[in-house]
Amino acid sequence: MTQPESAGAPAPDGVPKPGDSANRDTVARPDTVPGAGESPSPAEVPRVTIAVITWNGARFIDRCLDALASQRVTDNRGRQIEPEIWVIDNASTDNTTALAAAHPLQPRLVCLDTNRGFAGAADFAIRHAQTPFVVVLNQDTVVAPGWLAALMRPFAEPGGERIAATTSKVVFADSGLLNNTGVLIGPDGYGRDRGFGEPDDGRYDTDRDVPAFSGTAAAIRVSAARAVGSFDPDFFLYYEDTELSWRLRRAGWAIRYVPEAVVRHEHAASTDPRSPMFAFYNERNRLWMLITCAPIWRAGWEFLRFLAITLLLPLRRLIGMSVPATPNFSVRLRLRVAAGVLTALPALLRKRRHVRALRPPREARP
Repeated sequence: MTQPESAGAPAPDGVPKPGDSANRDTVARPDTVPGAGESPSPAEVPRVTIAVITWNGARFIDRCLDALASQRVTDNRGRQIEPEIWVIDNASTDNTTALAAAHPLQPRLVCLDTNRGFAGAADFAIRHAQTPFVVVLNQDTVVAPGWLAALMRPFAEPGGERIAATTSKVVFADSGLLNNTGVLIGPDGYGRDRGFGEPDDGRYDTDRDVPAFSGTAAAIRVSAARAVGSFDPDFFLYYEDTELSWRLRRAGWAIRYVPEAVVRHEHAASTDPRSPMFAFYNERNRLWMLITCAPIWRAGWEFLRFLAITLLLPLRRLIGMSVPATPNFSVRLRLRVAAGVLTALPALLRKRRHVRALRPPREARP
């Protein structure tokens, strides 16, 4: 049984302390892994770390890990390569970690000292993995047979050297309708699930580049993510995947949707999209992303529009106009969002300078 490790204090070299060396998921020190974190040539099939990110996921973790047990990647010699499996737990208060530690798959169990959100846990995976690729995976997913091989295929194909991330076809576990086939970004900065709620009838069965990957189930080139700053842990929850995708594309990378990489997802099983928490992070992080990544006029316009709508809500109620009874139309919550943007503005503008400095490699420029 793999013993959980605490991530409260990293080892002196910045790599998590290794677990039992008898377990296949032990992470080596950087100086013992040739090319750790580097990108292979397109003809090579990389080693990959699958990072299942959990928080109070006891009802999901067994099914999630069961589906990973058969996942393999075939290298160019026909050998079946097993992925490293990590479970990165965000300080769960249920028995998620006990179930993960007892699972026959024996995943590497990393217990974070506090709940760092999906963004913080994904950032941990990118910064500590000793494989060229990391797959981030939600706890409330069940991957289909052959999912990993399909998800990794584009990296090894001609032109794969320009791909920073691949994203899965995510379908709702209950209805079989599409949940996500990549993320679209509207002019207002809202991220939209491509194909959301549509039937899985073949219309989304073609590989294509998309504006952003979905953190539900995506493979990420470690060297590319590190070069642009990894996931931003300050986002905590929501838009961390879209914001990282924006930075990657600005640096000249592509995001590829892979329809053969199928994942069944219990959408919003861990967080309620009707909750005040969802509304807060959804609105705040959208504005944060615009400030760091979008043209400055667009970011300014969207923030002013957000303030104007907030200030007009009491007037609409006063004159009897209808206002949706959802948390994102709560004046108190919207004022918290505005305060969260203004107090973070100096740090966001510093991040923006780094993002604006990102450029495609010289050889990729027209």
